[in-house]
Amino acid sequence: MDQTKVFDVLDRKIEKLLGRLGSLEQENERLKSEVTAARRAEKDAADSKGAVERLEKDQETVRERLEKLVATLEAAEGKKG
Repeated sequence: MDQTKVFDVLDRKIEKLLGRLGSLEQENERLKSEVTAARRAEKDAADSKGAVERLEKDQETVRERLEKLVATLEAAEGKKG
């Protein structure tokens, strides 16, 4: 094999490797983007869970206050009757 053929083969291999490198770089960027989106979704889910927990706690507080109010009103009616 003469040197020209060797260099031609090497050039083709280098071009093929550069093409593969470009593809891998694009895939890497896509995966980074997906990881970022997944982290954002995970954070949003955690924020939503926290909001739901706060709302449930507030709802429980309101329920307790209403029960006390009803008990007070029933006691007041019992004294009148």
